[in-house]
Amino acid sequence: MNVHNLMEDIVKNTVEELFKDTTKVDPALSGCLQCKMDVVCYVLNRIKPEYIISGRGLIHFEDDYHKKIQLEADLIALAAEGIKKITEIKRPYYLSSEKKEIRQYPYFFNFPAIMGRVVNGKTFEPVYNTLISLYLDNKPARMIDTTWENPYLIVKSTRGSFSFMAEPFPSDTLGEKKEFSFELRITKEGFEPLNHFFTLEVISEKEMRTSYNIKWTYNTETLYLFQSEDEDESSS
Repeated sequence: MNVHNLMEDIVKNTVEELFKDTTKVDPALSGCLQCKMDVVCYVLNRIKPEYIISGRGLIHFEDDYHKKIQLEADLIALAAEGIKKITEIKRPYYLSSEKKEIRQYPYFFNFPAIMGRVVNGKTFEPVYNTLISLYLDNKPARMIDTTWENPYLIVKSTRGSFSFMAEPFPSDTLGEKKEFSFELRITKEGFEPLNHFFTLEVISEKEMRTSYNIKWTYNTETLYLFQSEDEDESSS
């Protein structure tokens, strides 16, 4: 048996039950899978994990009756906090009607998450309010789902960092190797636009990867933005 955080299963079940109660969740969000996952993440980031590697560990956990009762109460309270937050925020993709068709292809080219950082070429400080777009074969790359933005707006809280996860590309052959051409286009008022090109060589797989994996990440080199000549002259 692999190492497993038992709390993931318990939290998912707790959140699922709460979302069935329309007195606690906005009916418009009750069927939103991403809303549930955001609440699950909210709770898991605030509780102590319970790792098990065997059936014996599960039995010990189940036998601790009083601990289980208190845990259930704590989880419900945290989940309620998470539900309140997502109801207030209402991210654009929560009510998105986008439904992607299930692709009838046997194999897929899966792309790693693409991450990087943009800084001021003169001060080496992170840049903010900067728009960055990912292109694949000279066209805006489609993202794996609506929670990944393209274009992506770099804001102060991300300290100049950005991330993309492109939608897998279909293949008819298992183990096919193919090189894909990507481009990052960066624009910021008062700065020269930047175009950064790179390629990714991937091998087709049987399964479509739909979630982020820290081991499956491509990090670009640090990207430098320089002020336009007009801005340099005005600041001198």
